[in-house]
Amino acid sequence: MKHHFKIFKIYIAFRALVKTQHSAVIKCFRCDLSGEYTFNKFYKLFVLNKTIHQTLCTNTLEQNDIAKKNIGTLLKLFILSCCLFLFLMCFGVKLFLLQYV
Repeated sequence: MKHHFKIFKIYIAFRALVKTQHSAVIKCFRCDLSGEYTFNKFYKLFVLNKTIHQTLCTNTLEQNDIAKKNIGTLLKLFILSCCLFLFLMCFGVKLFLLQYV
């Protein structure tokens, strides 16, 4: 991200998207100790919405393992969704047409 001062507005938009599209609320927010997530606006928003704010110690073995697991899970989900999309593109039309034969 080019400008860090936009992070608060982006988080507000993301929180609204999660609430409207998935009918869910953000219960926990994890970030590193960088200043853009620890200023007063974020703190007030977290208290108002009862969101737990957890800070991470960067460059520690435990935190790196958590990040690797999360990235691995996201990568697997992305690959699975791409495979499903390709399968539907190749065979979906044929399966749809076979219903009417």
